[in-house]
Amino acid sequence: MPFTTTATHGTKVWLLVAVLSVWGEQAAAQLIRAPLDTGFVRTSSIAMSVDEMLGSQKARPTGEPILGPGYPALWIAEVQYKPVRHLFMNVTDPVTRETKRELVWYMIYRVIPRDYTELAGDSRDSLLTKLQNPNLKPDNTTDNPEGFPLQVPRFVLRSDDSGEQHLYPDEVNPQIQRSVFMREFRGRSKDLRLLNSVQAITEVVNPVSVNDPNPLQNAVYGVAVWRNVDPKIDYLTIIMSGFSNAYRISQDGAGETIVEQKVIEQKFGRPGDIFNQQESEFRVLGNPVWRYRPRPANLSVPQLEVILRNVPSTAEEAPAE
Repeated sequence: MPFTTTATHGTKVWLLVAVLSVWGEQAAAQLIRAPLDTGFVRTSSIAMSVDEMLGSQKARPTGEPILGPGYPALWIAEVQYKPVRHLFMNVTDPVTRETKRELVWYMIYRVIPRDYTELAGDSRDSLLTKLQNPNLKPDNTTDNPEGFPLQVPRFVLRSDDSGEQHLYPDEVNPQIQRSVFMREFRGRSKDLRLLNSVQAITEVVNPVSVNDPNPLQNAVYGVAVWRNVDPKIDYLTIIMSGFSNAYRISQDGAGETIVEQKVIEQKFGRPGDIFNQQESEFRVLGNPVWRYRPRPANLSVPQLEVILRNVPSTAEEAPAE
């Protein structure tokens, strides 16, 4: 059962609604969340089940989805964000050097790396003992990790109106980035940097503890930018990926392998028309949700099923002669 949190936005009251059983021990799940301020209205918090933490340490029979990569390689971050906004601005084509006035959509966010084992609260030591059990941890003699994992943010705007859905990946545009920074932060945060999705690629090193008195001190601030969005959109979802390396591998009814990554999804409503577009029309609908979403992947690892399911190979099962 995952750790789950929910929120009442108007009063900023967050309620704990899930309890985790850690191998027979009852532990109330901790809420891991930095304060919302200066216009930030939602936080993903973090959500991670013990099953996800175990990853390949747990033997998974055929037919059961594979979860990975498991502790200690598994990581996750808290993402906070402002509502989607838009701004008319002059945008110069980098090739033709032609400048034209556009309505650009964007969303400001900030990222705080977190320690998911702190979700166990007072039972964290017991949880770590289980996760570090040498009898459960598979040996990696083929591909020893080097360096730290990378956090690679990616934001996709999906239209959710009836009919065909359209996907708009966020763009890197320094000119738009500067205009947004001047609008959002001028005079308030002289030392703050607002990064695009390439600049925001960082190593995952030191998670911020739930007990840190200033959890926002080292937060990374970024902006996702979308151009040429259909002005008739009334409902949309922002899909935020790259903030956890959790994955799920399963097979569909035809036997095809499906690889999914853990992402954050936030829904928005935008009542209005195409003639007098106002950013005040954007409405945050509900709270963000962590879920698994399919992604393209080419799996060519020898004995992948044996390795990731943590089951003995045929050779290991055969009696010695």
